[in-house]
Amino acid sequence: MKIVYYEENHLLNCAKLIIKQYNNSHFNCDFTLESACSYLQELIFRPRFVGFLLLKKNQVIGFAFCHLRTWSTTNELRIDEFVIAEEFRRLGNGSKLLDFIYSYANNFSLTGITTTTNIIGQINFYQKNDFLEHDITFLYKGCKISD
Repeated sequence: MKIVYYEENHLLNCAKLIIKQYNNSHFNCDFTLESACSYLQELIFRPRFVGFLLLKKNQVIGFAFCHLRTWSTTNELRIDEFVIAEEFRRLGNGSKLLDFIYSYANNFSLTGITTTTNIIGQINFYQKNDFLEHDITFLYKGCKISD
């Protein structure tokens, strides 16, 4: 297992992980390879993007797409998308990736790492990795999609 910085040649493999992550009865998404690539490219083209890939024998088994954000006296790192392939979860791989991200943040004297999720299992995962809940409320209202 190794962790490297994102390179463009891994976009399709990351998009395939997005499809496996979200196209199921739990999330009820319908990503195509094209829409998954577009979604990820929107994250990649953000100012101050940084991506981390979790590789096993040069196969992408997880990734974190992040970006730096200006904060009061220093910057923070925002995790926009964090995915570990299902068959590699609950083996410490996500924690290894978060540890690497934490080291990155410390090496660049960042003030902290932020993320949001509405998935209970991910909340527990982040709490297990020393993330704290904060007094911020994220609100959402879905829209009707016309046929």
